[in-house]
Amino acid sequence: MGIAQSVALWLKVQGHDAIHLNDENLYKLPDASILEKAINEKRIIITTDMDFGQLLAFNKTHQASVIQFRTSVFTPGNIREKLVLLLENFSDQLEGDFIITIEDNRTRFRKLPI
Repeated sequence: MGIAQSVALWLKVQGHDAIHLNDENLYKLPDASILEKAINEKRIIITTDMDFGQLLAFNKTHQASVIQFRTSVFTPGNIREKLVLLLENFSDQLEGDFIITIEDNRTRFRKLPI
């Protein structure tokens, strides 16, 4: 959500099993359905939408992982740059359920459930 398709393509090139909702013509799905899809497919949601973090914080039964961007610049280049840093610094912690919030000057990592 709010992330360019080129970022998903870049992740694929990097060897990750990434999809963009537009790839499957699902860009109109409500947040709850996107969350359900991520849980069923064991995917990490990458988004600029803060609703996913809130949905997970209140959902104690089914969890997924979310990387949410709260940056001032949402260009594909900036998102890729932040993801490179994230993968360098947190790659050993990307198992299980979590919320990662990436801001301009810091990254917050929280295990779920909260």
